Formats: sequence, C-alpha cells, structure tokens
Amino acid sequence: MTQAAEQARDLGVPAGTPIDGVLFDLDGVVYHGPDAIPGAVEGIAGLHDRGIPVGYVTNNATRTAEVVADHISDLGIPTAPNEVITSSQVLAARLGEEYGTGAKILLIGTTGLSTALTEAGLTIVDSLADEPVALAQGLDPHIDYAGIVRTAEAIATGLDWWATNPDYSMVGRASRVPGNGAFVDMLARLTDRQPRIVGKPSPDVMTHAGQRLGARRLLMVGDRLDTDIEGGNRAGFDTALVPTGVHDLHDALTADPIRRPTFILPTLADLPRVLEAAASRPVGSTAPDSGRKTEAKTQNRPVDHHSPTANGDGGSVQAATMRFPGHSAEENAPKSSADLGAATSKSRGTGGGREIDLAEAELSDPAAIEAALRLAWKAIDAGESIEPGNLPRRIDD
Repeated sequence: MTQAAEQARDLGVPAGTPIDGVLFDLDGVVYHGPDAIPGAVEGIAGLHDRGIPVGYVTNNATRTAEVVADHISDLGIPTAPNEVITSSQVLAARLGEEYGTGAKILLIGTTGLSTALTEAGLTIVDSLADEPVALAQGLDPHIDYAGIVRTAEAIATGLDWWATNPDYSMVGRASRVPGNGAFVDMLARLTDRQPRIVGKPSPDVMTHAGQRLGARRLLMVGDRLDTDIEGGNRAGFDTALVPTGVHDLHDALTADPIRRPTFILPTLADLPRVLEAAASRPVGSTAPDSGRKTEAKTQNRPVDHHSPTANGDGGSVQAATMRFPGHSAEENAPKSSADLGAATSKSRGTGGGREIDLAEAELSDPAAIEAALRLAWKAIDAGESIEPGNLPRRIDD
C-alpha cells in the first residue's frame, strides 16, 4: 500500500469516493510564463462546469495571491485570490502560529513574502540588531554577494531558519534557472544547518490547501515529481503528473515510490478521464489493475497475458508489455509468474533487461501508459531492472 493510500485510509476516505476537489501547480501545468498551456483552459473550465472546487498551489514566493489570480484570469480561467495558495502565505501562517502576532522576522525575499508576513500581523526587520526571532527565506532574484553573506551569518548564529520552498530549479526561457532551493542548498552547506521548509512537498502547504477547499478526496496535479507529486502523496491525495513542465514519463518510471503519480495527464483536457477512472481505484493506488483482462492480438510482439490495462471508457486494450531482448517472441512470452522470473533471469544472463514495449496505438493512450508504468513499478519493486523501451517522454494527443 502506498503512503497516499495509507493516509487516505487513516482519514476515512474509502475506495469509490469521487474526487471532489482539484489542486494545481501553476508554472509548467497551467501556464508557461504569459501563455496558457494547451488544454489548461478547457480542462479547468470543465471542473467549473461540474461544480468541483479548484485551488492553485504554488511554491513561487515572489508574487502575491492577487497577482497570481489576475495572471490566471488573464489566460481565460476566472480565478479569485482565495483560490490561490502560495508558499509565502503558508510560511506566514506557520510563523504566526509559532511566534505570535507582532513577532520580528528577518526577511530574505520579495513582495510576495513580505506582503504575506505583513498580512499575518508579523513585523519585518532587516538586521540582527533588531533581534528577530526567525529568518524567513524566499527566492530573491536580486540578492547579491553581500546579501548572501549576511544571510549566512544570521543562520550561523542559530536563528530559527524557515524557507518557503525547496525547488532547486525553475523553467526559464532557454534553460532551467536557479530556484529558491539552490540558495537554500548553498546556505545549508555553508552553515551546516537545515531550514524548516513549508512549501511542497511539505505537509504544511498540502494541509493548508486541503482545508481551504474542504474536499474529501483531492487530486493534486503537477509537473514536478519531487514537490507536487511527493507532496500530494504524503498528504493522502491522488496525484497526476502532467509532463508539460519539468519532469516527464521517463522520470516517472525511475521515481522513488513516494514520487509515483496515481495518474498521467497528457494535458489538463484529459481531466474527465481521470475523474472517471478514480471512481474505480483506491486513493493513491499505483498497483496494476489486476481485475482487467488483456486482448492480446499482436503476432510478433511478446505479450504478458497477466498484465492488465484499460482504456478511458473501461474497455480492454492491448496491455503494455515487457520485452526480453535477445530472445524470440515465443520464448519471450511467459505464461506464468514462474516463467516470468525464468525469462527475466535468462535475459539478464545475456546482458539484457526487460523494457516497456507499447503498441503504436498505445503511445498516445494515457490509460495504457499508466498501466505500463504500474506494471514496471511492480517489477522494479521486486528488484528487476526495467528500461523505458519505447515509452515516450511526453504524450502526443
């Protein structure tokens, strides 16, 4: 059982409970800079039409909720500020709980964080001489060497150190660029200390977001396995990776169990399929769909007849399979779990490992790709080495 499934069980969310709230990361999921990602407007509008509440959870601490809401609205997705949950807001709330109204906070950050601290009734100071009780660190794109030195010196005194988010990089115009996590990592190495981080994947931000929506079964949609997906899984939510940003399907294949998504979305336009599929799956489950049968119709392609998959309308499709390089199709088709183990051993003996082998039609079928990943994860957890094979990095609708 995954951690997400265990959390959902502990929270009393039974299998079959419909998804009644959806949380989205923003950059790489809803938009790239000023432009909406294809499928985003359509997908979120569909949730509005169904009356399903949405929230936008961002680790970006540089902008206020009002500015973010205006940005989303300008894309054609009507959004109110209270639908936006920023890591700055969560950090300000936690600092208020920890130190009380009026507490002095040494700030490293920009408008988004300073506004959140002020609105939470905290007092911002800019020097150790002002006797702050804690340091709050968010991304400051304008920080210089002297500012980094002052920050390191403050942390080295033992001052309580809090940070908005751990994102090491962000998607820039031409490449990945440093995020707040890069500066956190540098300061941690310099001072031999670690901050308390409240942004994704921390339970702080997920709990805050979940309470705001008031939903029973939540879906977290993101493009990063290490923040969006891990955070949602730890909170007991279903999770969906949309490979339109930082991480792709090859990253998902090799991800640690806590970072494996429940679903794969080519774009947000595929959300209706996920809402329907969730009704027949336990919360957070990444296990193969053991109740489904496979229609194996290929002639030259090895098929594992025990490997289930399903298309979006609940019917059967050709199962995603694992090939054994260096062997014939007949030799490659195990008829039982014992044969499967023997074939794997034989393949390894010739230097080859199993790999994902999707039929042409499955390369653009998210349900088939989900099934392939679930099957691969099961094999990986059993100690096998699985190669991507022809698994695409992203899905072309």
